[in-house]
Amino acid sequence: MTQDEARELIVEGINYAAYRETGSSLYDSDKNRLFGSEHYKSGRIVAKPSPWSEGDFEEEMATLLRWANVLNRSVSAFSEAQKILQNEDRSSDALSAALAS
Repeated sequence: MTQDEARELIVEGINYAAYRETGSSLYDSDKNRLFGSEHYKSGRIVAKPSPWSEGDFEEEMATLLRWANVLNRSVSAFSEAQKILQNEDRSSDALSAALAS
């Protein structure tokens, strides 16, 4: 698994946890912030700001990651993806901050 594939898997796991637990999925801007670059371009029309853009984004993503870990506990690739990214040197991005929590 490449680092980009690992990032995609974790971001989608967080997105699933967000939707399942709160009813509000991540916007492309949230996913891109987690991914660390402009990677997601769904073309979805944004009518209002993301509920995740307010407050402490990294803390909220860390909480969602904990939920994602519970929801994906039987998915070995999800754990593998986190191990790959924990060894990555991108300490300034939001996903790295969530993984460190």
